[in-house]
Amino acid sequence: MPSLSLRENYLRALRHEETEYVPLNGWTSGGGDAALTGLLLPFDAGNESTGFRDGYGVRWEASEAAGGARLPAPGEFILKDVTRWKKDITIPDVEQCDWQKIAEQEYALFNIDRDKQVLYFLSSNGVWERLAALMGFEEAMIALMEEPEVCTELFTAITDYKIRLAEKAAKYYKADVFIHFDDLATERNLFMSPETYRKLIKPHHKRLCEAVKNFGMLPVQHTCGYAESCVDDYIETGAAAWNAIQPRNDIAGLLDKYGDRFSFEGGFDTTGKPGHSDASIEDVTAEVERCFREYGGRKGFIFWPFLLSTVEKAAEKNAAIVETANRLRFSGK
Repeated sequence: MPSLSLRENYLRALRHEETEYVPLNGWTSGGGDAALTGLLLPFDAGNESTGFRDGYGVRWEASEAAGGARLPAPGEFILKDVTRWKKDITIPDVEQCDWQKIAEQEYALFNIDRDKQVLYFLSSNGVWERLAALMGFEEAMIALMEEPEVCTELFTAITDYKIRLAEKAAKYYKADVFIHFDDLATERNLFMSPETYRKLIKPHHKRLCEAVKNFGMLPVQHTCGYAESCVDDYIETGAAAWNAIQPRNDIAGLLDKYGDRFSFEGGFDTTGKPGHSDASIEDVTAEVERCFREYGGRKGFIFWPFLLSTVEKAAEKNAAIVETANRLRFSGK
């Protein structure tokens, strides 16, 4: 039997120390060593109580093409000209809710055990995602090219808000991890050049990560897609881990190169056959076995499986994923 608790073993992985077994981030699959909070707050899309409009005024709606995930309502982007951002949008005020009450509700609703689980606080829509939500991807990319100084002003304001959010997360949720979502890439590459990312976006990621650490939490960067060119940058921002790394990236090679100083949460092929709606139980469990076979013996690996809730028999498949992962990480078989 392992001597380290699930919580301590997981925290060791995020601190880049030796672990006894592979940590399992199962808050998307209904099991594991971590819990996710921040879902009932009214500020950013992705938080369950926001309804149709978030704190910026963006209306979100479920998209069948995105497997039921909510996206900015098509054709309703509220920022037409980035130079007008001070006039056309409102940065959320984190004081406009009862933090103590909402934190207590989440602890009860999600059966959170602070002594046994690593507590994540969700902060969706980082500076790039937020710009795209306000303007649409095409206009957001044009804004980066044509108005870099104005984008910097907007990103600074968004990051100021994120820092205030992080302070509240530390105070009221007692979170261990502040997970910052900013999807910078597609399956093929970054949305922008690495140079543009480093000049216009990375400084804001770094300032947020530094503040998060000052509040006593570990910052984790969430990015979907092919973004392995950013690993050195993520390390330089102070992030402890990259969440949602997918096999489009060279996960084994990255673990070998960086696993002693940076962690990688993911591995499961969410966009390939195991993530498709018609995947069988055998398909998803075989994918778990592949992950443990290829990544499980490498330092820095945290298994994070993800299936869309709209996938056929999602609950049954997630249960099989967690059961298989627990068998492999505790028995080695």
